[in-house]
Amino acid sequence: MKKDLIGFYDSGVGGLSVLKVALNKIKNKNFVFFGDTLRMPYGARKDEEIREYTIEVMGFFENLGVDLSIIACNTATSYGLKEANSIYNYPIIGVVEPGSVNAIERTKNKKVALVATKSCVQSGIYDRVLKNIDPSIELKSVYCPDLTLAIERGELEEDHIDEIVKSYLREFGDYDFDTMILGCTHYPIVEDSFNRIFKRQGREVFVVDPAYKTVLDATNILNIDNDKEEIQNRTIDFYITGDVDKFHFTMDKIADLSDFDVSFHHVKIEDLEKYKK
Repeated sequence: MKKDLIGFYDSGVGGLSVLKVALNKIKNKNFVFFGDTLRMPYGARKDEEIREYTIEVMGFFENLGVDLSIIACNTATSYGLKEANSIYNYPIIGVVEPGSVNAIERTKNKKVALVATKSCVQSGIYDRVLKNIDPSIELKSVYCPDLTLAIERGELEEDHIDEIVKSYLREFGDYDFDTMILGCTHYPIVEDSFNRIFKRQGREVFVVDPAYKTVLDATNILNIDNDKEEIQNRTIDFYITGDVDKFHFTMDKIADLSDFDVSFHHVKIEDLEKYKK
């Protein structure tokens, strides 16, 4: 029996950037969000750990009866998507391929920049996916740990974020990219900062938020009709492994969920083991 339920999974609040797009594009589903805040940042984790965490959470979602899961985390997509799809028999999608497709559609000079976590950059997944689609694409990557942590803590003041973003953009040197992929779902939360800095520099750079193409892919997989009648009193259940109040505090700065029936649940790490196949 279908429950009209879509799951979103991230190490923290970053996946809210994908959830926000889905809230606007999908009116006939309810949502669950799993934030593994106790074990974040995933960017500093070993690939085996990330893979294991992803498999656990996909099992958790299977138990809830979701119709589809979105791994709303580039790092977890890099290390866990393929194996999760080999284990579970319901649709599971990630954010890397949609972001790559969008970047290739927009770049004119074939030079793409990537900002992401250390683990995501080191996995080489964006380089592989981009060049599988278009071998002429050139990619340069920078990982941005301080930016991820600032967003997770809700330190979103414009001057503070702009200084962090500028420090990482300097690492691209004279690389003449015309397209940038925000390869961590935390970063679209401060996309305005990237756009402000590029404008001040007099540069025209198209900034790719993989969320839009990811959500479009989800609607296509589920054959969602945008004209279908909206579910009334839609629900969002948040399952958090760390401090629920801290998550709630940062979430309130990022997303207005006042139109939804929102519930928060604490999940013990040891309880996830039973959901893993």
